[in-house]
Amino acid sequence: MINLKKYNCLLLLSIFTYCCAGQILNCTPETAFETQHNFNSELIKKKNIKKITFEIIDKKDFEIPIDKNLVETYEFNDSGKLSRFYYTTIVKTIEKQTTITVHGGRRRGHYSQVQTHNDYIYDTTSTTFFYSGDNLILKRYHDGAMFYESRYYRYDAQNNLTKELRFRETNNSKDKSVFILGGQLLLSEDSLQYKKYSETQLQCVLLNNENRPYKEQTINYDSLKRKISVSEHYTAAAWIMQEMKFNYSKNRLTMAQFKGNASNEVILKITYEYDANNELLTEKHYKNDVLLKELSYITDPVNALLKSLVIRDHINKTMRIIKLKYDFASVSRSSN
Repeated sequence: MINLKKYNCLLLLSIFTYCCAGQILNCTPETAFETQHNFNSELIKKKNIKKITFEIIDKKDFEIPIDKNLVETYEFNDSGKLSRFYYTTIVKTIEKQTTITVHGGRRRGHYSQVQTHNDYIYDTTSTTFFYSGDNLILKRYHDGAMFYESRYYRYDAQNNLTKELRFRETNNSKDKSVFILGGQLLLSEDSLQYKKYSETQLQCVLLNNENRPYKEQTINYDSLKRKISVSEHYTAAAWIMQEMKFNYSKNRLTMAQFKGNASNEVILKITYEYDANNELLTEKHYKNDVLLKELSYITDPVNALLKSLVIRDHINKTMRIIKLKYDFASVSRSSN
């Protein structure tokens, strides 16, 4: 006979696991205002995902969608961490005209018609990521031609970032798919020093390459160790104040706000909404209370992975439609 109590507990556990496991994108305070997507490395590893491809179609209001073969590709290592990100950009558009013969019936007969279409020339921009354990130690950007810029990171025993070095680098390899380090030109060097005031407050002082402090941060946490605010002020320009605030609900980030006065006063705000399964549903971006863009996320009900993403640009009256394709290591096929 089935133990009904035990069966119900297992059922509830499986439902909870399903609801929590499908969040392929992580919304975090550290990445809220970054342009690049932040992925759930634990889920990537669990699902054995090696690559995610974003197939992009753009559409202007009152016009048909245009497929320009734009893609973004994200590759992951065995730990589920992002190892390479690359995307295509259009560097040149060539307009071509073709004359075709059209049969217009008995009255019009055959006549010529000119059709216009665009050919695109693409470039590929990439960033590679290297880790030591869970810590990112190197991020190398390549513009697709000759330009390389790398950022090296160092950490203390508590895994706090203590140094960031930014270099312009050269590649000595004739095969551009292989990087052989040639020269390095130091562009900047930042050091970070920390002072813990309490369990909920941390101070971070940033120093330049002359070991002089130029910025201070005060970071506040709630009782669950979640970051709730970051206040910044600059040594050389004490009047510049910048602050970020974060709100949560059921351990999910629901609001991120940036307020600063480095030029004109600006308030940037992002709100996040989730569905009944705690999956990211909608993301809205505001500037000074004006809605700039809105992101809608669609989850596949079969595998609980993000299926597509629609980005509505309210200012430029455009829409970007993104379809996700997954490559898994365990099988040699792609899943839509």
